[in-house]
This record gives sequence, C-alpha cells and structure tokens, in this order.
Amino acid sequence: MRSYHEQLQVHALTDLTNRAKSGIMAYMFVWLLIAFTFDLPNQHPTMFYLNTMMLLVILLSRVIHYLVMRRSSAPNVSLMNQWLVITVLAAAVQWGGMIAWVMQDPSLAHLKIIFFLTLPAFGLGGACTLSISSEIRTLYPSLMFAPLIAGLMLEGGRENYLLVGLLLFSLIYIFSSTRVTHNDYWEAITNHMVAEERAELMEKLSTTDPLTQLKNRMYFDSEYSKEWKRSSRMKCPISVLMLDLDFFKKINDTYGHVFGDEVLRSVAAVIGKEAQRPTDCVARYGGEEFVILLPNTDAKGAKIIAERMLSAVSKIELAASGTPVRITCSIGGATDIPNHRIDRSELIRQADTALYHAKNAGRNRYSQAKDIV
Repeated sequence: MRSYHEQLQVHALTDLTNRAKSGIMAYMFVWLLIAFTFDLPNQHPTMFYLNTMMLLVILLSRVIHYLVMRRSSAPNVSLMNQWLVITVLAAAVQWGGMIAWVMQDPSLAHLKIIFFLTLPAFGLGGACTLSISSEIRTLYPSLMFAPLIAGLMLEGGRENYLLVGLLLFSLIYIFSSTRVTHNDYWEAITNHMVAEERAELMEKLSTTDPLTQLKNRMYFDSEYSKEWKRSSRMKCPISVLMLDLDFFKKINDTYGHVFGDEVLRSVAAVIGKEAQRPTDCVARYGGEEFVILLPNTDAKGAKIIAERMLSAVSKIELAASGTPVRITCSIGGATDIPNHRIDRSELIRQADTALYHAKNAGRNRYSQAKDIV
C-alpha cells in the first residue's frame, strides 16, 4: 500500500496529466495555422520542416505519456512526472526558439506580431494550468520568454527595452499568479485526502469491535442482510456459525477481566484466520460470543470451517500467573438457501439453537442445526 505522501504524488500526477491534455495538440495546431496562412512551407521551408519535426517529436512523446498513464494502475510516479515535465518544458524551449528565429530573420518580420500574441497566451495559460508542478510553473514561462528577451536586448533600442521591461513584468505576474494557484491546489488536495482518511477511519471505528478488532454486530447485520438477498437471487446456500467460549465466566472470575480480554483477543485472532474469503465475515456478537457469516457455503463446507476453528481455539496457549489455562469453544451452525418465504433471522435462531445443543452435549464440539432431532 502506498504511503500518504505517495498517494498525494500519484493524485497530483494524474491531475497534471489530465490538465496537460489540452496542450498536446495546441502547439501543433497553432503552428500549422500560422505556417499555412503565411505559406511557410514554400517561402521558408527550412524553418517550416525543422519546427514541424520538433513539434511532432514532442507531440508523440506527450501522447505516449498520456496513454501509459491511462493504462497503468501503478505508474512509476517519479519517472512519469519527469517525463511529462521534460516534454512540457521542451515545448516551451521550442516555441521560444521559434520566436527568436522570427526576431532575427528580417524576412519573417511580418510574423512578429503573430508570435507576440501567442507568447503570453501560451506562457500564462500553460503556467497557470500546469501550476501543480513547481518546475513547470516557473521554468515553462521563463524558457518561453527568455529567447525573445535575449533577442530584444541584443537588438537594443528604446522600443525593445520597453518590450523587455513589459515581458519581465509579465513573468513576475505569471510567477505570482501561479504561486497562488499552486499553493491552493496542494492545500485543497491535502485537505481532501485528510478528509477521506478521517472518513475511512470513522467508518472503520463504527464497524469494528475495539477489543478484538473484529467487525461488530452492526456491521454483521448489514452484511448478513446484503448476502441474504444476494444468495436468494443466486439460489446459493448461505451458512452461519455461532461460536461461544466454554466456561468463560469462570475464567473471568478466576483470573480477572484483564486476562479475559486477552482470551477474547486471542480467540478473535485465530478464528479470523479460518474464514479468509473476502465475502466471509467474522464478528463479535456480544460478550464471549462470535458469529461467522459464510456466503455460498453449504453445510459440509460450514462443518469443515467450524472444525478448523475448534482445533485452532483449543491450541491457544495462554497462562495466568504461570498457570496454563485451557481455552475451548462450542459452535453451532445452520445452512439454508434463502428465499422470500424465509425470514433471515430464522437462520440465526437455528445456529443459536445448535450452539446450545453443542454445549449441552459436552462442549468443545460442533453441532449442526440439520442434525438436531
């Protein structure tokens, strides 16, 4: 099971991947729109084919990353995060490089205004959308703006210096905006996971017996009702075992309640191991009495499990003040195929009757309701 920190990282990576979907095609679409509008394949073929190939490589990498994330149930968080961050930053470098190319080539002067318009749109939009990642929120706009700022500084002139100042101001604005969204996201996701964790804990506490850590009677009643209905639809048998410790009152009176609690915990541990299917339910029914729900189990199967529990309990080794104490139990079982004419409480009553039959027959044994005359 992943740690709390790992769960946070997986959740964030999934969100980052989903948010990045919209950008997978955006760069290529905008580039091709500009290129064919201004006939770049014919007028500037080197620029067109070089940039198109670079964008195709980035696009393919992003698509593969997205597909791997969708199909992987347990992704390598560190690897997948680095992969995504690198491809996003590569797109920023590539787009920034294109703008620098346009700035330095006089024959592309007519494209300056176009790229000036796309730069803040990509820079601010991408950084804010992907601000989950600290690296992307700072490096993405920086790498996209840097080539243009460097080109303007090299050209010099009052107008260019003014543009540099405005670009730097834009970067500062992007950094401050994305810092807020970054902090808000991580605070929200942390609070959400803490709330879920607390809800799971509260649910567990409400359905768990605090002494034995088995399910409690309320949980058993709920599961029994659901399994009864399911077994009725499927026309399959359902079995219930009632288990009661032999002479438990005498143990409590002789060795004290603290030792009695230790006995209950030990018994709960061993009988819980004997009903291991996900649909099986072992619960503390009250006092020293336990109940075991065995869906899709016939009388023969219930008897096998009951006898294993009898053996497991009898093998418990406990001592009070150095004196070995023998622990045994009695079990009663009942099996039926539910239908709408049978009250589900009747199966519990039959198992309880079988339990008392086992006790009256000498204890430390199993009695089945169908065998009682």
